[in-house]
Amino acid sequence: MPEAVSDLLNWRTAILADVLGARRLRTHVLNLLVVMVAGAAAYGAVLGMWHGPRLALYCAIKFPLVLLLTTAVTIAFSWLAATLLGLPLTAGQVIALNLLALAAAATLLASLVPIAWLFTYSAPPPTAAERTTHNLLYLMHTGFVAGCGLAGMRLLWIALEQTRRSRQVVVAVFLVWVATYALVGGEVAWALRPFVGSVSKDYPVVFLRPDALHGNVYELILTDILPHLAGSASK
Repeated sequence: MPEAVSDLLNWRTAILADVLGARRLRTHVLNLLVVMVAGAAAYGAVLGMWHGPRLALYCAIKFPLVLLLTTAVTIAFSWLAATLLGLPLTAGQVIALNLLALAAAATLLASLVPIAWLFTYSAPPPTAAERTTHNLLYLMHTGFVAGCGLAGMRLLWIALEQTRRSRQVVVAVFLVWVATYALVGGEVAWALRPFVGSVSKDYPVVFLRPDALHGNVYELILTDILPHLAGSASK
């Protein structure tokens, strides 16, 4: 594990050259998987801790599972899209490049665990009266995940640039990969819901909710969380 993290921190020399040269792909994929799962599990635990240890455990399992399932679902399309757009990579290279971005994002999230823990620990207990607290914590975690995800995408962009293909090809592959992962990842995350939990008694803590496939995360933020916060701020 320490060696895997060290390689990630020195990814340009320790990982990227091997991946682009199709060398030691299995080793790098396994190392990046370990780092990604560990970082996501650590952040998942603090993400769910507001509702107690059971949800913390569930989120520590579900957050890495979201990343794993999304990668598994999108990887074949990502490989095919790259080939059709003029960037011939092997399936192993595509997997390694995607995991490089995810492992970097997960590592950054793990570094934010103390901050997220402090805000969560300082928050009042979850009750029906604490909807504003719930929404603020939800947006905090969403912002942290989005920011770290963007940082991971930055690594992916730099890596794709090193393929020495035309900028047009690199931009096209990058946009397709990111859009595909965002769309699929958003739906997988909504179904598994590694979130802070609900303050409503209608939604007790469970691993998988019966209405898992109803709605989506973007609808929740735009039609529920932001309007509530705007209404609270105007009072």
